[in-house]
Amino acid sequence: MSSAPLLTSILTIVAGIIFFFLSFLFEWVERKAVARIQKRVGPYFTGPGGIFQPFVDFLKLLSKTEAISKGTELLFYRASPIIGVTLLTYGFLHLPFLSQSPVLNFNGDLLVIFIVFAFTCLSYLMAGLSLRTPFTVVGTGRLIVQYSLYELIFLSSFALIFFQAGSATISDIVRYQMINRPLVLYQPIGFIVAVFSLLAKLEKPPFDLPHAKQEVAAGWMSELSGRTLAYMRLIGNMDYLFSISLIVTLFLGGGSGPFASQIIVLWPIYFLIKALAIALVLSYIEGVAVRVRSILLPMRLGIPLTSLLVVQAVILAIWRMGLW
Repeated sequence: MSSAPLLTSILTIVAGIIFFFLSFLFEWVERKAVARIQKRVGPYFTGPGGIFQPFVDFLKLLSKTEAISKGTELLFYRASPIIGVTLLTYGFLHLPFLSQSPVLNFNGDLLVIFIVFAFTCLSYLMAGLSLRTPFTVVGTGRLIVQYSLYELIFLSSFALIFFQAGSATISDIVRYQMINRPLVLYQPIGFIVAVFSLLAKLEKPPFDLPHAKQEVAAGWMSELSGRTLAYMRLIGNMDYLFSISLIVTLFLGGGSGPFASQIIVLWPIYFLIKALAIALVLSYIEGVAVRVRSILLPMRLGIPLTSLLVVQAVILAIWRMGLW
């Protein structure tokens, strides 16, 4: 085996392990931050400040006996966590977390992101609909409506990135920001739209209708248990980290910063700091917001965000034509 494929294989394993453990770290940050905002303690006992609690919860669920409802489509039930974990890990390898160049990259690899999000949603739907119980069916129906609307808005904000950078290759977009400025300075409205639509896409408060406990128990996850529940919760954490990392890459220049080009170790440090900053912003919104009724979601979020995205597109078009 030549050195290049061997190095790629090693980096793939390392990046996958980092992605796995960072997913638990960001869950801890989210839970701790929201708890502090709401005057609660949050994770406390397991590890310093309860930092190991999400990982211990994962291991605990793996050890639980799994109860499967009668009539469950076992093929889809078993395949759903495999699809979600595999695709999200593959997508993370296309983001420049460890260095300016991602572990995996090719021309137009931004399109991989669209595929990853589509299959992540598919894994949720397969898990929910394979059980065929009232709670899971209702919760999955809400998920389909909410996800289809805000996933489109979320990904549309990245289309403007492509329009300005003139490339659908992630490394080219990062390089463009290193030569010029982070794209958040050119597209602040698009950045705001991406952050708020991300909350809805991930079913975070105040947009957590698919699993509103007062109405449909735990939503599409109501009948999940044991290792399947553990992996589906892990997929949620990985989706959260992957989406934040994508915003950092496309709007904030990845790990670029002072001396990051000269001192390699600074790149992942800057990347992590930016990702944590966005996670804290999302946590603050989660902590202070009140749940929005499902009937009001399109009016209070969908239409305003779409309108803001159109405004950003017009401003960008005027700027590109040299009229401003």
